[in-house]
Amino acid sequence: MTKFHNFVNINSKGCVELNTRLKLLRSKLNLSQEAFGKRLGVTGASISKIESGQRNLTDQMVLLICKEFNINESWLRYGEAEMYKTLLSSEISMLSKSYDLDELDTKIIYEYLLLDPSKRKVIKDYILKVAANDSQPSNNPENMDLMHDGTVTGEILRCAEDSGNMELD
Repeated sequence: MTKFHNFVNINSKGCVELNTRLKLLRSKLNLSQEAFGKRLGVTGASISKIESGQRNLTDQMVLLICKEFNINESWLRYGEAEMYKTLLSSEISMLSKSYDLDELDTKIIYEYLLLDPSKRKVIKDYILKVAANDSQPSNNPENMDLMHDGTVTGEILRCAEDSGNMELD
């Protein structure tokens, strides 16, 4: 459970403010203000001003946050309902049943979908590198490798080595 009592802002009606929910969301996603803002196309300073109540969230920014992070708009705006849209959970649940996934498989898929595209790419490239090392030479000549989008290229993926130097926030 995220510790949220350190940054709770309560309005005159006794309700948690939108800026507090935004900070809670960012904290739950384990993103810095800079990283969170980058995903939304704004600076970390802008996120800081929103979280501190110096600036209000625009309707457009609310919608963008909801889309980017799969957040329930009613939760973000008013603190009602669940934080995440249930659509993602129900879709993953259907996948889980269709493919007989266990709890860990389901958790991996869910967390993967919440990652930003650059972190997904690191994971995809690493998995493809591992798979390429396990494949037979006739199926994967030394100078050919699968890219994350399924295309074949003459470049050897060096993602395992490269990603070893890259930290996932």
